[in-house]
Amino acid sequence: MSTPFESIYQKFLIEIDDYELALIDDESLSDTLRGYLSSASGLHFKKCRKDLSKVDDIGFLETLTLEEEHILALCMKKVWLSSKLMNADLMRKEIGDRDYKAVQGTGYIKELRTTMASLDKEIENATVDYTYTLSDLGEW
Repeated sequence: MSTPFESIYQKFLIEIDDYELALIDDESLSDTLRGYLSSASGLHFKKCRKDLSKVDDIGFLETLTLEEEHILALCMKKVWLSSKLMNADLMRKEIGDRDYKAVQGTGYIKELRTTMASLDKEIENATVDYTYTLSDLGEW
């Protein structure tokens, strides 16, 4: 059995509101989501008990649990949100702080950073729970 990427993509897309993703063609969307998933699995979910490097064109070769899929979707959200934060930082630097505040609102970057911190905590809690549920506590 295997886990299709589409299963994780659906969980990720439910977590976000990004109208730009709705505007791109299916092939570009697939490439974008695959990039998010690749970063999520390689950088943010290193403690997964499954080998996330074993993939084919449509999915992971191993069957992931719903919990593993959920953690990957959260990690994809972090990658997506990081790109939004970087774009906002670059825009602020490009047009200047004063003009940026007038255009974007004074708290946009602050809100993105707050959301990122909250998401980091959610991912940390999910991975800790995942690690504990899979550990062998029989010696206790």
